[in-house]
Amino acid sequence: MISKAYFLDCGICHLDKSVLIGPSGAGIVVKVPVFSMLLESDSGWTLIDTGLNPTGVTDPDKAWGPRAKTVKPTMKPENDINYRIKELGLKNDDIKRIILTHMHWDHTGGNRFFPNAIFYVQRAEYRFAYYPDKIISGSYMRDHFDCGSKYELIEGDTEIIPGVYVFQSPGHTPGHQSVLIKMKSGKKLLITGDAVYTQQNVDLMLPPGNNWDPNYSIFSLNKIKTIQEQTGAILIPAHDPDFWDNVPRSPDAVI
Repeated sequence: MISKAYFLDCGICHLDKSVLIGPSGAGIVVKVPVFSMLLESDSGWTLIDTGLNPTGVTDPDKAWGPRAKTVKPTMKPENDINYRIKELGLKNDDIKRIILTHMHWDHTGGNRFFPNAIFYVQRAEYRFAYYPDKIISGSYMRDHFDCGSKYELIEGDTEIIPGVYVFQSPGHTPGHQSVLIKMKSGKKLLITGDAVYTQQNVDLMLPPGNNWDPNYSIFSLNKIKTIQEQTGAILIPAHDPDFWDNVPRSPDAVI
C-alpha cells in the first residue's frame, strides 16, 4: 500500500479553453498545470509520468519545436523533474518504476533521466507512439521516449504493486491508462491522466477537445466516473487549474 503521495510541479502550458472542455471556450487561453506524482510504499518509489522536457528552461524551441510557440510551455528550473526528485532527498536511481498514463510530450519529458527504472505502459500506446496517425503525430516526440528506457508492456487493467492499479481509459490516445491508488490511510486517489483534463469533463460528461477517438473518450469518462463513485476515490484531473490551486505540492505530501 502507498504511505505517501507527492504532487510534483512540472510547469504550465497555455491552452485554448476549448481543448479543456470541447468545444466551449474557444479563444480563451488558460494556464494549465503539468505535474507528475511520486508514490512512496513498502515496494519502493513509483513515479507517474515524467513531466515536461527540462531542456525547455533554456531552449524551448529545441525542447518542443512548434509547441514552444503554440501552447507556450513555461518552466522554471525547479520544475525540472530532476530537481523535484532531489528536493525530496532522493536520487533518480531510487525510482524503481514509472507508470506512463500515455506517451505524449508533456508526460514523457523526463524519461531519459531514469535509465534504470521500469516503465509501465499499455502495449497499444507503445505501438501507436512509434507509428501514430499523422493528424496527431505532433504530440509524440520520439526523442522523449525512444531513449533507452526499459518498457514493461501491459495489456489491460492490472495491479502494478500492492495498492497501485492501472486501467485502460482510451480515447485521448489509443493506449491511454489511468491509475487508482489505495493509501495506508484509507484514502484513494484516481489519477485520470488526459482522459479527464478538468472536473467539468466529468460533471458535464464532455471530454477534452483533443481526442484520438471521441467515442472512446466518452466510454472512458463513464468508466472513470463509475470507478470513482464505487471506490470513493479523490478524482485528480490532469490539467485543472482550479484543482491544482488546492493541492499540497512537493515537498509536502498527501498521506
